[in-house]
Amino acid sequence: MITKFKNLYLGLLVVGIGTCAPVHQKGGMETERPNILWIIAEDLSPDLACYGQEGIRTPHLDRLAARGVRFEKAFTTAPVCAPSRTSLAVGTYQTAINAHHMRYPDELKNDLPGGMVPLNEVFRRNGYVTANIVDAPGRGKTDWSFHSTHAKYDVQHWEELSGEQPFFAVVNLRLTHRPFERDSLHPVLRGGVKLPAYYPDHPVARNDFAQYLESVQLMDGLVGEVLSTIDQRGLSDHTIIVFLGDHGRPMSRGKNNLHDSGTQIPLIIAAPEASSWKSELRAGSTVKQLVSAIDVTATSLAFAGIQKPEWMQGRVLFGQDKEEERSEVYSALDRIGESHFKSRAVRTQKWKYIRNYNRDVSINEMATAYRKAMHPIYHLLKMYDEANLLTTEQLALVRPMPAEELYDLENDPFEVNNLAAQADHAASLTTLRSKLDQWQKNVKDYGMEEDSEALKEAFLQYGVKSRKTYQSKIETMEAMVRAAIDQ
Repeated sequence: MITKFKNLYLGLLVVGIGTCAPVHQKGGMETERPNILWIIAEDLSPDLACYGQEGIRTPHLDRLAARGVRFEKAFTTAPVCAPSRTSLAVGTYQTAINAHHMRYPDELKNDLPGGMVPLNEVFRRNGYVTANIVDAPGRGKTDWSFHSTHAKYDVQHWEELSGEQPFFAVVNLRLTHRPFERDSLHPVLRGGVKLPAYYPDHPVARNDFAQYLESVQLMDGLVGEVLSTIDQRGLSDHTIIVFLGDHGRPMSRGKNNLHDSGTQIPLIIAAPEASSWKSELRAGSTVKQLVSAIDVTATSLAFAGIQKPEWMQGRVLFGQDKEEERSEVYSALDRIGESHFKSRAVRTQKWKYIRNYNRDVSINEMATAYRKAMHPIYHLLKMYDEANLLTTEQLALVRPMPAEELYDLENDPFEVNNLAAQADHAASLTTLRSKLDQWQKNVKDYGMEEDSEALKEAFLQYGVKSRKTYQSKIETMEAMVRAAIDQ
């Protein structure tokens, strides 16, 4: 159990039983109560055609963006599944509720503190049916790093949504999580793949990235299936669609890292033509402001006319309760299986600042056994380093992480030129240090506290088991990459 929590949260029972916030009233009438549908793709950066990704086919999401709003700078609060989904589920930073690690044993997960409940329960207490869809291609995934007696959704199947009550539904798509699936109908040309400068330009890297893009194409087809289901059931005219990724792409220096490649996600929101929200969610429009994924949580409540609970740290993006735009977004990275990063980041429109507390190893060495078994680029980097073939940009992935990283995103969008040690940027560095320090104090960053001995031991044993589980696959992957290099 959490024994202490930020004073602001203590005693808050805003959505306690019998005290749920009413829908807003306009002229004595209830506001529109649309259905809200979240479609969440795993491990997806903004690598869609509508975001400018070349050589890829994503027609369903392109059409969704054409009839709605595409967010150009949306970011998750963590670059890995469970902590990111935890923050989405509650609308707070995962570090603020001591739910910030990845792969907790269930018995060591904390309860939500001080009257807090997941988003599905807030919707339920305000008259919505909640659904976590398991009908294909839905997976019914939650993967939250906390306990709550209110975690269960009302239904799991489309046919259980009668239409008599508005619904909040979630469809989780496995793609584009590894292992990737091949698109045999529309293969991505390996020669046309543009790799980030921090990867060696080798067929191993090109093939891996191309397979990821093909998996994105197949995921787009699954989105098409979901939208077709909504349409066939006569729900399209009453449903706001929210599409987003849970964090960045599953590639080296993507997922599990606080660079934009690990935290930036696609976010598209579309309202029906007849909806009163259509005037704000204008067809084909783009939003360039900084958005945190927890803002999606708060804004989804606003779509339903539900006032957000006071504990929520997400901001409402549209409507009469629209809040001030963010000047920066924050993200955190802690234990992921056997790896313990303990890093924090703040991003503005121009700057990214990363602070690494555990920095005796490199990004590549921080790879879990699972990643070593599944990621050929891990082995490619390792072998190229042994052969002294890496460029300056690539060497950063195999050298110990620096205490601080500072990137000028306007001139260095791939974050390869660390300016933290340059005197010319000392003022910007100082400002961002201060912003990060203040944020950690404001949210009560539990990641700065010492983990319990039980938790340390649990993650230690996780690593021992994981290495045994994946050792054979690691050796096979290593041999495959070495053979490709030796050709």
